[in-house]
Amino acid sequence: MKRALGVAAGLLLGAGIVLSPGRQDGFPHAEHAGLFPTCVGCHAGVATGDTARMVSAGPEDCAECHDGTRLDRVTWTAPKPEATNLDFSHVEHVREVREAGGSAMACEGCHRPAGAEERMQVVLAAAGLCLDCHEPAGEGHLAATTDCSTCHVPLARATGLPGARVAEFPQPPSHEVADFLLAHGERADEADAACAVCHARESCERCHLNAADLPAVTHLSPDARVAALVADRPGDWPEPPSHEQEDWIRAHGGAAEREIGECASCHAQPSCEACHGSGLALLADLPEPGPEGRRGVVLADVESAVHPVGFATGHGTSAAVGMPNCTVCHAEEQCAACHDGAARPRFHPVDFVLRHGADAFGSETECATCHSKEAFCRDCHMASGFAAGGRTGGAFHDAVPDWLLAHGRAARQELEACTACHDQSTCLRCHSAKSGLRINPHGPGFDADRVAARSQQLCGVCHLSLPDSP
Repeated sequence: MKRALGVAAGLLLGAGIVLSPGRQDGFPHAEHAGLFPTCVGCHAGVATGDTARMVSAGPEDCAECHDGTRLDRVTWTAPKPEATNLDFSHVEHVREVREAGGSAMACEGCHRPAGAEERMQVVLAAAGLCLDCHEPAGEGHLAATTDCSTCHVPLARATGLPGARVAEFPQPPSHEVADFLLAHGERADEADAACAVCHARESCERCHLNAADLPAVTHLSPDARVAALVADRPGDWPEPPSHEQEDWIRAHGGAAEREIGECASCHAQPSCEACHGSGLALLADLPEPGPEGRRGVVLADVESAVHPVGFATGHGTSAAVGMPNCTVCHAEEQCAACHDGAARPRFHPVDFVLRHGADAFGSETECATCHSKEAFCRDCHMASGFAAGGRTGGAFHDAVPDWLLAHGRAARQELEACTACHDQSTCLRCHSAKSGLRINPHGPGFDADRVAARSQQLCGVCHLSLPDSP
């Protein structure tokens, strides 16, 4: 026979040769040991790098001996290379070995079983042989320090591997450590090429809601096989140690302001809206729910560390007297989400602002439940000119006959309502005992002594001295 038959690393796995009358597993190299002086006689592509000619012998070569006269005829099918994710070239390997100062290895160096002495005792090359040179420390094929990309191409380039093979990839021991999910990000940033050997973009998108903003994820290529494997798997979001601190609920806002990108890996906007509603401006930096409805960590039955149970239905009074405190956490948009009629029916009817004066004056609604009369009402009335210079300037009071004569009763009934537009100087122009018209503001039966006993300072606002006791 003119050609010799050898073997190429990683290419004959699972290939068979059909002989007559039955099928044998692999080519019987040992039975042909005396016929083939070199391997490249039948594996010409090993020397040239031609993948299509890794097995360059054909049925016609077998027929030179198996001609039906000297030897029985055989029916032989050349093996097809099995799909692999190995990044290996015999030609490049020889070149690299020589550049490193070594000598080119014979085929037997990788394809002879341990302890064998005959040249034609052939096996497939094993990963352990590669590690003898590429991992001299001997930490192992799947060790955390092993650079997978030295021997393997990224998964997205290994297009011939079926999804079932991808699903059988071994899991490195480092991935089984308890805190691996919390710490793997730093490793991914440093060695994303190694991650790409087994993972595609969908691997990370399963958990990372902000995957589009993470360079370590965007560097990975998408892969339909991985997408199918993770399609029905929920995300994994372990609780960081910081979240277990006693004051975390109170302190988490500051952490979010400093680096909300860290929150965005696990939390989408609805996660925070469970407590904060939809108006908090900071939530705009969180992602929307991910593909296929993945919402990240979903908080349920969360009790606020600040507000008591049932506060949502009774917060109006607190908001009216403590609006500056509310704004520490809340923006105006949060109030508007409920109270402007966009998301829910508004509290006030349409165009209520045009006719709210009657209700406010008659105390038919408890305005102070939601509004601070001094701040909320004054800001609007001053801006619109209704309270300019302390006078109503054509506002509600001018439409009431003899309002100036009747306003005292309204003031005694609910002086707080007056403060929406008026301050103390408005009243003192007429009612001070020190200047102005000096009109007595006290009604029948007023007990000056009792008031003076409670607060002489209050009397001093209008009087130069305390009134004489009877």
